[in-house]
Parts: sequence; structure tokens; C-alpha cells
Amino acid sequence: MKKILILEDNQAVLTNIADIVNEIDIKADVYTFDNVKDAYQCAMEKVINLFIIDIILDTSRPGDSSGLEFVENIRKVSHYGLAPMIFVTSLEDSRLYTYENLHCYSFIEKPFDENRLKQMVEQCLSFPEGKNITKTLYFRKDGIILAVEREDIVYVESIRHVLNIHTRQKDTMTVPYITLKRILEDIDSSDFIQCSRSSVVNKKFIGNIDIPNRIIQLKNGYGSVEIGISFKKAIREI
Repeated sequence: MKKILILEDNQAVLTNIADIVNEIDIKADVYTFDNVKDAYQCAMEKVINLFIIDIILDTSRPGDSSGLEFVENIRKVSHYGLAPMIFVTSLEDSRLYTYENLHCYSFIEKPFDENRLKQMVEQCLSFPEGKNITKTLYFRKDGIILAVEREDIVYVESIRHVLNIHTRQKDTMTVPYITLKRILEDIDSSDFIQCSRSSVVNKKFIGNIDIPNRIIQLKNGYGSVEIGISFKKAIREI
């Protein structure tokens, strides 16, 4: 599912933009923020397909352009190098800078045209997604931060409220009190499929699937994972 991040300090405008985006006939998660810190954290935890950013985020500060600073930092993240950006602004003199230096897709000026905004959002979301986007997942355990690359995860099992994350290095990372639903949200990739109430598998490591016997055999000696009875139909369709 596509993901849209909206950063706007004015709550009324923020709500208005979100309402307009949600009216579009698209399947997308919309994340709204009125501050840079929370927006940046979201961008690091999710893979955002479109940013809608207000240039001025602090009207109390003369000459504020913190929206541009946010985008400059986002552009330094490899998989956001060419992510579509729509700027919401009333500033004319920022146009040249944002197009040339921040690779802005387009502008929408306040007060903005709702139909034009919808058109731009649809155009941006029609762009093909970048391939091989890397992502690191972080977990806290016993006061220590554990990290694992998403592409290194072979499969995940939930056993008695403890996640067992099996990696391509044939290591197993154990993380308590994290649900499968939460790990799927954090992984945020269609490469991972839930095959039972207690397991998730990375499709890239599947060797073969035995539907009648409800077994997924993994490649390269990574073992096998059971298919839950209620998941047989979904697995067959996938």
C-alpha cells in the first residue's frame, strides 16, 4: 500500500489536505504531522511514496523555511533521493531553489485548488516504486538496541509472546512482546507474507510450497515453515 506523509504546521490546513487526499480513489496510508521531529521519525520507520510539505513550518520565526530544511535532510537518505515532493506554499521566490536543488515535483499555492492537488497526488503515486530499497529494523531488548536488515530476514516465528527472527546468516534474534502484526507493519514490504497465526515468511527465500501437506520449504537449508489451515487459500492465491 502506498504511503503519503503530510507536514503542515497549521492544523486546519493539515486536516484539509488530508481530507482532500483521502477523497482520491487510491489505496494509501496518510500520515499527518505538524512538526519536523515526528515527521522525520515516520519517514525513517516507513517507506514514504509521496511527501506533501509546507515550506514555512514556524510562522513566529522571520524568514522560516524549515520545510525546505526537512526535505534537504530527507534527500540525504538514499531511497528518498528522488521521492516525489509537493510543496504547499505562498512563497514565489522559493520556487527556483526547490526545483533545482531539492527536485521538487510541483507546487500548490495557498489557497490551493483541490482538483489540481488531487491530480498531482495521483500522478505522483503512479510512478513506479524504487527497487531494492534497504531498511533496517530496530528493537529494544534489555536496554540494548538490536538491529537487523529487512532483506536479511528469512522468516519470523511468534512463540509464547516472543518473536524469533531467523536471518540469512542463520542467526536467530529473539525479541519479546512484539506481535506479528507489528512486525509486518515495521517490515512494510509485500515480499513478506503471513502463512500462519504464528509465522511470517520472506517470499525471496521460498523454495517450494506443498499446499496439501501445508508446508513451505525454504531455500539454502533454512528449513521449513508450516502453513496454517486458515491460510491455505491465501497462500495458494499468492
